[in-house]
Amino acid sequence: MVAAGFAAVLILVHQLIDIEAVHARAEELNGWVAFGLLTILPLVGFPVSVLHIAAGIRFGAGWGMVIVSSSILLQLLASYAIVHHWRHRLEKTRWIRRLREQVPKGAHTSICIFTVLLPGAPYSAVNYVLPLVGVPLRTYIMCCLPLHTLRSTITVVLGDQSDRLTAARVMVLIAYALTVLGASFLTYRRMRLQLEGRPEAGDDRKQPA
Repeated sequence: MVAAGFAAVLILVHQLIDIEAVHARAEELNGWVAFGLLTILPLVGFPVSVLHIAAGIRFGAGWGMVIVSSSILLQLLASYAIVHHWRHRLEKTRWIRRLREQVPKGAHTSICIFTVLLPGAPYSAVNYVLPLVGVPLRTYIMCCLPLHTLRSTITVVLGDQSDRLTAARVMVLIAYALTVLGASFLTYRRMRLQLEGRPEAGDDRKQPA
């Protein structure tokens, strides 16, 4: 079902959009401007998958992944700084206090993995919520950066290949997407079970990696 839906979307996009014209226009966009938009727009809630497809179109798969991973790092640092700047005001909010109380002590690593892999969770919301619940910066970066980057590879490669999609390439993209989704789902289930049965004791240093 997922594979069929993904393939249908690719076919529909190819029929409705002049991909070659899109690639030609993307080449005209200044690289620094493109990087700035890629980095800033997700901070205000713009859909990050659309931007990662655009990065693949503008920079290609290789440089696209370098630039996307750099933008993700900057977004994580900016999100953390924004939350901590408004920390005292935010912590006075009842739902924030309740959210922090519900996080088991020493479960920050699991909470990061659980939240990033949560199906349908908005990218910007994830990046803001984790600092709100008290996740340390080191744990936040070490967990979120590789997971966000891994998930972005699908959309970046899709953008890069969008003007030369063949049946074989579509199947490879679908297989890769299903592999990432499957691994994310299994990890999500494992983290959920760990959090549901986890005792409220210890700290991050005592938790297994």
